[in-house]
Amino acid sequence: MKFGTMKFRIWLVVVIVSGLPVSQVLAEGAKPQKSSETVSQESQSRPSENRPQDGFAWLNRIAKSAVETSFSGTYIHQYGPRMETSRIAHIADETGEQERLETLDGPLREIVRKNDDLVCYFPDAKLMKLDRKRARKFFPALLSDVAAIKENYSAKLDGVDRVAGFDCQVVVVDPKDNLRFAHRFCAEVNSGLLLSATVLSERGDPVEQFAFTQVAIGSSVSRDLLKSTYADKKNGWQTDKSALQEPRNTDSGWYVKSLPPGFKKIAEVKRAMPGRVEPVIQQVYSDGLASVSAFIETAQAGDKQQAGLLQQGSYNLYVRPLEDRSFTVKVLGEVPRASLQQIGNSLTNRSLH
Repeated sequence: MKFGTMKFRIWLVVVIVSGLPVSQVLAEGAKPQKSSETVSQESQSRPSENRPQDGFAWLNRIAKSAVETSFSGTYIHQYGPRMETSRIAHIADETGEQERLETLDGPLREIVRKNDDLVCYFPDAKLMKLDRKRARKFFPALLSDVAAIKENYSAKLDGVDRVAGFDCQVVVVDPKDNLRFAHRFCAEVNSGLLLSATVLSERGDPVEQFAFTQVAIGSSVSRDLLKSTYADKKNGWQTDKSALQEPRNTDSGWYVKSLPPGFKKIAEVKRAMPGRVEPVIQQVYSDGLASVSAFIETAQAGDKQQAGLLQQGSYNLYVRPLEDRSFTVKVLGEVPRASLQQIGNSLTNRSLH
């Protein structure tokens, strides 16, 4: 099929960062310290009566800890042949959440978050984008709707492992069908903070991984780590507020006649995409753990796309030009190919009937 790796990367980035936007944030262009509230390595192996005793209770704890725990550290994200390293600091207090995320390799990028408000800095382009946190999560906050996960997956404990110097409880999440991937989570035994997460293919091979290489947990996290490197260096910078004006939801008339079991549409917007004259419709579907984005774009001069599949890490892409060539459907997500094809092949518009 005629759909290059670079174009795949552009569409993939929109999904990885957002689910729904952090607009196109990436398309541009400490050892633990001791304190009374800090998790120390010496105390990790001590039994705790408060630790959950089953898989789903641990998933709930992981989801809660990512929001309510203060932490800082460095983690890697590997998908397919690509590996990215990022540094993160997160403080939770009576005002909510504050967070700073910066990339340590590739183009310079920094995201500063206060609750749902985001400021995204691109120093090479001298660009600052304002946005809001929406559907997509950032590691280690990968879990939220555990009740929905329970409908489509089983969860079991699988012993204790060790990540970044901390003991962590392993939770294996297996799908109940062949329409989604398995997952392996490892959470720090006392705080419940997610230290590593792996997506497993149908054969059990890792296709996407997050893992802390260094992490501090607790009140020792300094607020200085939240300060932006670029907030005071904005002479000559441009400010982009367009994402704040994007509609939260729309109804384009497009729908999936045969959704894989457990998946529900959680959002739909119209958005600008690189190389497209007209806005592209993006629909987001989720089963509580996996997410799929369907893009419906109007055909334009020079388009010669053919139906087919591509893969990068845990993400598969299915492209389907509609019969009359007026539209092209692209379905991208962290699910097996069969799920993407089922969604892509049953996407239709009410006005076409």
